[in-house]
Amino acid sequence: MKISVNWLKEYIPVDHTVEEMADKISLTGIESSPVRLGEELTDLVVGHITKVEPHPDSDHLKVCQVDVGESAEIQIVCGAPNVSVDQYVIVAMHGAHLPNGVRIKRGKLRGQESNGMICGLDEVGVPAKYMPKEFENGIYVFDEPQTPGTAVYDLLGLKDQMIDIDITPNRADTLGMHGAAWEIGATYNEKPVFKKPELDSGKIKDMNDVTVDVKVKDLVPDYLIRELKDVKVTKSPLWMQRRLWNQNIRPVNSIVDAANYVMIEYGQPVQVYDLDKLENSSLTVKMAQDGDKLQLIDDEKALNHNDIVIASGDKVLGLAGVINGSNATVDENTKNVLLEAGVFDGASVRKTAQRHDLRSDASSRFEKGVDNGIVSEALTRVAQLITNDSPVEAISQEIVGNFTKAEPIVIKGSIAHINHLMGLNLSATEINNIFDRLGFETQLVGDEVTVTIPTRRWDMTIEADLVEEVNRIYGYANLPNTLPAGMETRGGYSPERELGNKLRDILLGEGMDEVINFSLLNKQEVEDFNTIGSEYTKLLHPMTEDHEYLRNSLIPGLVRNIAYNQARKNNDLSIFEQARVFDRLTGQDRPNEIPYISGAISGNVVEDSWNSEPRKVDFYYIKGIVEELLSFTNADANFTFVATDQYSNMHPGQTAQIRANDQVVGLVGKLHPDYQKEHNIDDTFVFELNVIDLFNLNKKNVKAQSAPKYPSVTRDLAILIGNDIENGQIINDIFANGGKYLHDVNIFDVYEGKNIKPNHKSLGYHLVFLNPDNTLTDEEVEKAFAHVKDSLVQKFNVEIR
Repeated sequence: MKISVNWLKEYIPVDHTVEEMADKISLTGIESSPVRLGEELTDLVVGHITKVEPHPDSDHLKVCQVDVGESAEIQIVCGAPNVSVDQYVIVAMHGAHLPNGVRIKRGKLRGQESNGMICGLDEVGVPAKYMPKEFENGIYVFDEPQTPGTAVYDLLGLKDQMIDIDITPNRADTLGMHGAAWEIGATYNEKPVFKKPELDSGKIKDMNDVTVDVKVKDLVPDYLIRELKDVKVTKSPLWMQRRLWNQNIRPVNSIVDAANYVMIEYGQPVQVYDLDKLENSSLTVKMAQDGDKLQLIDDEKALNHNDIVIASGDKVLGLAGVINGSNATVDENTKNVLLEAGVFDGASVRKTAQRHDLRSDASSRFEKGVDNGIVSEALTRVAQLITNDSPVEAISQEIVGNFTKAEPIVIKGSIAHINHLMGLNLSATEINNIFDRLGFETQLVGDEVTVTIPTRRWDMTIEADLVEEVNRIYGYANLPNTLPAGMETRGGYSPERELGNKLRDILLGEGMDEVINFSLLNKQEVEDFNTIGSEYTKLLHPMTEDHEYLRNSLIPGLVRNIAYNQARKNNDLSIFEQARVFDRLTGQDRPNEIPYISGAISGNVVEDSWNSEPRKVDFYYIKGIVEELLSFTNADANFTFVATDQYSNMHPGQTAQIRANDQVVGLVGKLHPDYQKEHNIDDTFVFELNVIDLFNLNKKNVKAQSAPKYPSVTRDLAILIGNDIENGQIINDIFANGGKYLHDVNIFDVYEGKNIKPNHKSLGYHLVFLNPDNTLTDEEVEKAFAHVKDSLVQKFNVEIR
């Protein structure tokens, strides 16, 4: 909401700069910033066109003689289609500065001298979408004669000073100039003065040509209308137009502009209808039927049963509190007008505006709340403004569709308690003075204070609200500084978080980059990697279709990151994310939040260099990173990698479950080629680990040991086995039969192809035997080595080579 200082001066005396006012208002808890319009504008004056001739060398240019208040008229060449004699226009003189660094200079246009420029509103700073439509493609023409040579800034509000206040949802009272005047006035110890709107009693007639039926009284507590008969629709006065376009509202005509002006003035939206376009002269406020249509000027909206509508017969005139359709629009041919002011349920208005993507100035006010104590006054004010600017034959009394008496809120408090909570020692007089500045009525009995809150401040209900108001107006900066008292607690991370931080540091040390993604996915993404078998958790009111579900895996977010970067030729990626996934059990309302750590690598892991060849990521590279991670968990568990094809979007031949003592704690592998193609990414390998499952594993009792005094003994083993047997099975069996002195086993060779049986492979293993207490003998080593070979032959039918 932009607060015009010139407008504000009609209610309270203002002699401060906008910068100082914005700073002071911000200190009361409402963020504000100064706005100075048109600071760059210079040398703009009123010009009177006295003569217009066709340009001799152009079909569309015209040569104008313009009186700009100087001793002689000046010549200006103009190409606007609406330029004509006897117009009063905006003239940018030689040397004038316009927005966006434009400077006007004297020159010639196709051989004719031009000593300035006749301007349109958009050329002097008024956005085209907010200026009157009739001047969209031409120059601006004043409706009434002006003094030539007069600066145009005040006439058009081009250099208005404004305060832009960014309100919180509970302070919707400041969405009108009256409410803002109370707020700013209280800041400067000034009480605003407002004039009550009055109508010409001679024009008020006892007529009721319209029937009103409010069928949803619980959602529409107030609904009032007035009829205006034999109205002549004209232009609204310039002072009103300039205030509207400075509020980002386009002037239309004297009827529509009056309603929009009152919305800014009071914060109460008012709608207008062409009375003669209503079916059977009736208005009905009701819930829409599924399939009802609202016809807008350039669109049509399909409604449903959750929308509150204003209807006349079978026609839907508008969405209550949101927007009017085109069925009963007031235009230059309108003769009879219907004014409507009401209060509509904020939640319903907000959902309807969001559902149909029709947020408006009216909906933003209704969804935050309006003052039901000024509905009637706002309606009267619109009628007053219309009768001031347009001929009107008759005005009806108020016609009531529904009415709820506005009751002020009464809050009781204690002066001592207010002081205690603020840490001050203000007198009752000082506190009552603050309430009075805000327009609150008070009664003091001893220490007890009873405060009557006007209906414009519906955000206040309890004593704590009184304390906040006293704090705000007294000034947070004036509160004494005190150190907090109480028991101190030692901060720190939980053990689970400590483990997650350790794993994060390891991946950073591995050269991976950390990313942070949204925790919301679309439906396809939650289906793609539901590796934990969770029920999907959908938001009740998602902002977009891409953010409907809470994530059950971190991998879809990493895939998005890979696709985004590779689309921009950043192909070599190594990223990870540490965050929560949401696992909801069947029948459970709220999901469990489980910390996971996940990574993705794509492209080269070794770059092309003068002394090295490029190397692409493969399964064993990312498996090595995972093994490094697992080694730092200090878990007393046997970690194994078991090949699996149960994940549909993972490559069935290059994917493994990560198990700890046969408990699945994660996965590692390559994305399925079809999935990669669908997401436009190169070969990508991913892993995902459940941090809580890793934390819950038993921990090793680590002891320091001295280096062995005795040498190790090695043996190499070459075997021929079938392709269906995994390396992990072989290593587990070697350890199981290698005896107590078998220290380590490593695979050093894999061969398939020529001179090897079909569907077989040759594997080479390096076995290390070590007795830390004595020298091993060949007999001991050979005995253990023989056990290993015998077991492999019996269990896996291997051939010892």
